[in-house]
This record gives sequence, structure tokens and C-alpha cells, in this order.
Amino acid sequence: MSRPRPPDTEPLRRLAHLEAALRARLPDWRWRRPDGGSALWIELPDMDARVYAQVALRHGVEVVPDATHIRVPFTLPAATLTELAERLGRPWDSR
Repeated sequence: MSRPRPPDTEPLRRLAHLEAALRARLPDWRWRRPDGGSALWIELPDMDARVYAQVALRHGVEVVPDATHIRVPFTLPAATLTELAERLGRPWDSR
């Protein structure tokens, strides 16, 4: 009889890493920790997320928006998530 495999904690570590990077770089942004899935839906204060997506694209960053949120994956390696938070901050700073 085989033992059950322990749960994979890597996605939670990556999520925590992205959250810390976003809090450090973009402290005004808000999100709820997801119950499942592989992305954060981030609420942008005082800006239509579709407008931010256009500004971000001009900075070489592509995000999936709806009216008030952008979708940001946390499945990437930690170093990439840190860079992602920095890259998301550049268009935010230029708005």
C-alpha cells in the first residue's frame, strides 16, 4: 500500500514570495489570497485596470485586465516573481 503524497507547498511559497515583492514595490495595490488557482487578481487603486494594461504594454509588460483588476500569475520561479513586481511598478510609476 502506498502512502499518500504530502501536499505540494511550492505554489504557496511562490505566492508568498510574490505577495512580499508586491507589498514592497506596490504597497497601495490590494488583493485577496486565492482559495485556488495560480494567479492573483490585483485591485488597482484609482485606476481602470484596462488603462493600466495599455500603459504596462508600452513598458513591455503584458497583463490580463478586467475593469478593476489585473491577473498576475505566481507559478514562476522566485527570482522571476521579484522581477515581475519591479516591472509592474514601472508603468504604475509613470501613470
